[in-house]
Amino acid sequence: MKINLTKNFTTIRHRPWKNKVMHRFKIIEASTCPCGSTDQTTDHVLFECELVNKERDILKLSVLKTNDWPTNKRDLIRRYFK
Repeated sequence: MKINLTKNFTTIRHRPWKNKVMHRFKIIEASTCPCGSTDQTTDHVLFECELVNKERDILKLSVLKTNDWPTNKRDLIRRYFK
């Protein structure tokens, strides 16, 4: 399957923990995700963040054809990221 890479979905690949890392190095004051609910971690972006709900739903439907959801992050990238 080829994933349509929208602006929000690329967050999963390129910025999943950017705020968390920038906060650790004291570049920004908080590590909160732009959605405002919690720290911006890979797990949050992949499985919880409401800013990527549409993209996650598309991915989830594809994954559920052959695997369980939530899936292992390593398998997710290896099998579904093109």
